[in-house]
Amino acid sequence: MRGALIGCLVVAALLVGLAIGRASDRDETVVTAQVSSAEHETEEGYFSLGPDATVLAKPGTELHRFLARQNGRKVRVTLTLVGGQELSRLER
Repeated sequence: MRGALIGCLVVAALLVGLAIGRASDRDETVVTAQVSSAEHETEEGYFSLGPDATVLAKPGTELHRFLARQNGRKVRVTLTLVGGQELSRLER
C-alpha cells in the first residue's frame, strides 16, 4: 500500500515537472491582474493591470469595451509571441 502511494507521488511529480518544462519552452507569459481605471481614463482608453502594466485600448474597440466592463475585477492576460509573417496582418 505504501509503495503504491509512493509510486503515485513519483508519477505526479514527473507529470508536474514535464508540464512546467513545457510551459517554459513556449514564448508566452500569463499575467493575472486587477483592472483599474478612473472614469476619465476609461474614456481615453487607459487601463492599469495591477502595479506592473498599463494598457491603451482604442475607444470603441472590442478590447476597450471588455476592459471597461472588467474595471475593478481580476483578469488573466496571455501574451504570446507571434511569428514575423503575422505581424503585418490585421486581425479582426
